[in-house]
Amino acid sequence: MFDLVSRNPMIQLANKGMSLAATRASLIASNLANIDTPGYHTKDFDFAAAFRTEMEKLDRQFSPGSSTPSAFQDTDQGLSPLDIVDPVDISSERNDGNDVHLDRETMNLNKNQNVYTLSSNLAQIELKLVLGAIRDAAK
Repeated sequence: MFDLVSRNPMIQLANKGMSLAATRASLIASNLANIDTPGYHTKDFDFAAAFRTEMEKLDRQFSPGSSTPSAFQDTDQGLSPLDIVDPVDISSERNDGNDVHLDRETMNLNKNQNVYTLSSNLAQIELKLVLGAIRDAAK
């Protein structure tokens, strides 16, 4: 039988979005935890580029002519350490060499929360559609 959930590209896309947002939330939390650590530099990654890469992978996976997709292939591999960089052009580093700014990290955390919520809502909507299809088929 066709697996309506794990082979659904919209659910996989939402899953990738939530996974990337969770990774970014972890980095932001680390930045905030090290706000008073001398010499600490902000860590982050380009969420848009990482998400675009994941979308391209899903496009190739579900494109016509590709082999049958396996359920959640390449899921939760996360980012390699090379993808995590000092992302911001720091114009004001403190005397102790730390470049973490509370306002910037709080703003990033709020933006990231919105991305996670959007991805979660997308998954919920798609799962409701799948549930509706199952209920219609049972009638």
